[in-house]
Parts: sequence; structure tokens; C-alpha cells
Amino acid sequence: MTLVSEETRVDASDGVRTLLFVGNPDPGTELTQWLAMKQWASGRGIASISSCDGDVLCVIATEDVLDGLCTPAEAMAMQQARARGVPCVSVRNARLLRDAL
Repeated sequence: MTLVSEETRVDASDGVRTLLFVGNPDPGTELTQWLAMKQWASGRGIASISSCDGDVLCVIATEDVLDGLCTPAEAMAMQQARARGVPCVSVRNARLLRDAL
């Protein structure tokens, strides 16, 4: 399974919010947590999109991406998010975001 840069759109009263998923999770715990976060989002009517538009609430990235071991497209997505001041969390810490929302 190849998961590169993917965003999840949430329609909110103050506009469109997205969760940006960046990376290709390793099999095992990281993949399990990645899929659980996506399932959580899907269960709340959140749809996936492929462009980096709108109000990005948070970036959820794999450990490799956060360590800089990623494709140029993934690096660009992270650079754009950071330049906009979007918080970036690891897949492992995404559950904290889920609890906060």
C-alpha cells in the first residue's frame, strides 16, 4: 500500500479544515495507528482530498517523514505546512489529536 500525501477534509462552520497525512507508514504499529486515525476521521464524515488547499488543522506524518527520510513531494508538503504554522504530529501522537477534537 502506498500512501503519500493525502488530506482529509472536514466541513466546519468557519470554513473547510483538513488533516494532512504525509508518508508511507511502516507495517506494524505505525500502519495500524495510521489506519485507525483514518478510520476515526472517516467515521465522522471526513472525506480525503489530494491537494493542499484550505485550512489545514494538523499534519499527521510518519516517523520517516518527520526525520527527513522522504520523497521530495513529502518534504514539500511538510515545508509548506510548517511555513503556514500548521502543527505537525507523528502517527504515534495522532491519537492525542483525536482526543482533542
